[in-house]
Amino acid sequence: MKATTSIIPKHTAAAKFGLAASAVVLTFASSAVLTGCNTASASVDRADYTTTLNRYYEGRPACLWPESVTFPVQAVTPDQSSHSGFEALVDAGLLSRKRSTTNATQISYDLTREGHSALDRDIDHPNTGNFCYGRRKVVGITNDREVSPTTQRVDFQYRVPEPAAWAKEMSIQRAFPQVAEETSRTHPAQALLLDTDGGWRVSRILNP
Repeated sequence: MKATTSIIPKHTAAAKFGLAASAVVLTFASSAVLTGCNTASASVDRADYTTTLNRYYEGRPACLWPESVTFPVQAVTPDQSSHSGFEALVDAGLLSRKRSTTNATQISYDLTREGHSALDRDIDHPNTGNFCYGRRKVVGITNDREVSPTTQRVDFQYRVPEPAAWAKEMSIQRAFPQVAEETSRTHPAQALLLDTDGGWRVSRILNP
């Protein structure tokens, strides 16, 4: 008995090969579309994070003191003056100095014309405020990860661009080291962002 050999017609084999190739192409194309969508979504999210953080920082300028100060400041001892950096502000032209007529060790400090212009005032108290040297601006999102379905931990970098002219004075930078540190380079930081009905909101800045 002769052995029977199964022969697949050439057109049938080509058709099967064509179907297989089409399936591979469709699978690759689908993967590419999904990857592209994921990348685009991530880019949109990071742009939203940047906008949210910059909006947060816009209302929170970087200032010399943790609390507002009311001027004139009177009966200041040399130690208090050194701790508060008042003499550096005198050198920068923002404050004037006057010694007490009854106690030579006590000094009062008041705003100069330039100081009045530079003071970031409390709305209800025109002589109370802080000297704010700039605003932090986010320059890049370096990482983000989900903490919960509505919370993202975002790693970012920021700078303080275009600081106030008086903040560049050496007397200020010596008395307030944070000014020199903040304005000289880009800084890493982290934040927790909440996904709300109104969009992303800053829950907490982890550092600085």
